Amino acid sequence: MQHNTSPMMEDLDKLFPNLPLVNRAPYDAFVQIIFKDVQDYIKVKDDPHYRTVVNPDHANFADGPNTMMSFGWFERHVADGKLV
Repeated sequence: MQHNTSPMMEDLDKLFPNLPLVNRAPYDAFVQIIFKDVQDYIKVKDDPHYRTVVNPDHANFADGPNTMMSFGWFERHVADGKLV
């Protein structure tokens, strides 16, 4: 989980002084979940514990209507200090 705080946003101004405010994510946290395969994610969502405990609890800490998702993969360009 990545947390965005006001002081960190001030540091963003130092790193990118010309970045328009509109290009900044208005969220206070990001969650990134990595699965080896999308089928693993499907299995998690089908798990009884996920369905009865985890998923219902999501409403207590997330803004469902404004939640955004993105799916993709990672490319490794450097591993152990060497090009791959």
